[in-house]
Amino acid sequence: MTRGRPTLKNCNFAVLEKNVMRRSPPQITPALIIAAALVLGNPSFADVFHFQLALVDLPGVEDFESSNVQAGIDVLEEQLEHVEKASSGRIWATLCAAYIVNDSLDQAERACTNAIEIEPTYSAYNNRGVLRVRTGDLIGAREDFGRVRPLDMDAYMDELKRTSPRLVAASNFDMINQMLAKHGPAESNDPVALSTAAIEDLNN
Repeated sequence: MTRGRPTLKNCNFAVLEKNVMRRSPPQITPALIIAAALVLGNPSFADVFHFQLALVDLPGVEDFESSNVQAGIDVLEEQLEHVEKASSGRIWATLCAAYIVNDSLDQAERACTNAIEIEPTYSAYNNRGVLRVRTGDLIGAREDFGRVRPLDMDAYMDELKRTSPRLVAASNFDMINQMLAKHGPAESNDPVALSTAAIEDLNN
């Protein structure tokens, strides 16, 4: 550990919730949320921070949704035997998350290292960041999270709203509520004139 580096010396690190997101839309992957509790002298005044691990939608991930972490690990490890090393980065990144939840930190370190060396994806850096929180390397964790976070969150959200059907629908939902709030119930069924400047394809 580097001298002077902030650490979680009194850290109670545990799995908070494993079944966070349902995978009904195929483009959505589940996220594991874990909690790090920093106890400063008095456990009743512990600060709890929730960190999300990123999973790639691969065989074995569905086991995480039903809290069968070891079963998911077994499936992912088996996949490594059947793919070329150059194509294994996303498997390693997801294994890194699984090992963290399983409290197998040495294996998680190896998995994250392999993932970043083979294919330095957003998931790989994010998961290594969570691992670094787990091991007390808060400065290193900040560096990893900083590598992949959007620098302009507003612009990034605008981009997502143009490409995600669910976010597009959420925006439309807000607008329809505004229309209903402005007009009385008697006007809510009146036809509305639409002017379309451009129509963008949505990813269904």
